[in-house]
Amino acid sequence: MASILQRCASRRLISVPHWLPDNTVYETIMGSVAYGVSSDTSDMDVYGFCIPPKGLIFPHLRGEIPGFGRQTQNFEQFQQHHIKDSDAGKEYDITVFSIVKYLSLCMENNPNMIDSLFTPRECVLHSTALAERVRERRKVFLHKGAWFKFKGYAYAQLHKIRDKHLMQFVELSRKYDLPPELAADEVEAEAASPGSTRLRVMDAADFQQYRSITRDAAKAGGFSKRLQTIFEHGYDVKYAYHVVRLINEVRQILVEGDLDLQREREQLKAVRRGEWTLDALTAWFAEQERILEEIYARSALRHGPDEDAIKALLLECLESHYGSLDAAIRVEGREEALLRSIAAILREGGY
Repeated sequence: MASILQRCASRRLISVPHWLPDNTVYETIMGSVAYGVSSDTSDMDVYGFCIPPKGLIFPHLRGEIPGFGRQTQNFEQFQQHHIKDSDAGKEYDITVFSIVKYLSLCMENNPNMIDSLFTPRECVLHSTALAERVRERRKVFLHKGAWFKFKGYAYAQLHKIRDKHLMQFVELSRKYDLPPELAADEVEAEAASPGSTRLRVMDAADFQQYRSITRDAAKAGGFSKRLQTIFEHGYDVKYAYHVVRLINEVRQILVEGDLDLQREREQLKAVRRGEWTLDALTAWFAEQERILEEIYARSALRHGPDEDAIKALLLECLESHYGSLDAAIRVEGREEALLRSIAAILREGGY
């Protein structure tokens, strides 16, 4: 399939560096479609990577000394949200990274980046032979450090469940002049602030009362679809399913050294439907954290990234794209090896 970024640029839906459309080598659908919990591709979250011009990766080739004088701004990523393609009936969120940043984030086991390398084949929108080389070797990026990265992201989602949606309740209380005591415990709405430790999850009686009061406002279009799901279930099920997803993924990484994003899709669908209570989710997370600490200790994966192997892959990709990198990098021992080769040829020729 042709590049989505190239399509959007050619139709002038986005403004990008002139070299980017022809040098974007990988694009894949992310989000709920990639995780198998939705088939709706009208809104597409697209991640990818590109090969910038050589001078943007190796500044000395354009005569610059890093840290001295005027510097050309290097390219790390292009990102734009809510790109409406009316002809295709789609809306895109596009993020395209420089290959250097992309592989660096993968090496760190950033969950979003790792996921983008392990998306199902049907989610891959655009992939050149160079990008396929990276996908074929994607397991080289996995290491035990994934546990700390994925656990940290899961904790962040749990924090948002407990905090962010409560602030939305408080804001709506102000907007619709609703009883603030339903959104906060012994805290007046005016005094409530994000991160307040005194905010609490509503109990069942309070929640039912609050939902009844706000129903008319919701019908009047006062709430987003996502906020309506919060009213329906009492917490943000999207954050909840991400908690479960992240924990399931890192278990696969530690145990198998591999990743199937859709293996637990039925469980994720159930979480998104609100079939888990918040208490059940919290208990499940605590138990899984205990189990995964033991799995981490036993895992046969490397403790950290194989930086040499990943650097070799990066240089291989760059050389495949640019041609020779002799003027761009110095490989330790390359000159000595070349001289030895020349000497051997001369000896064979009798010189």
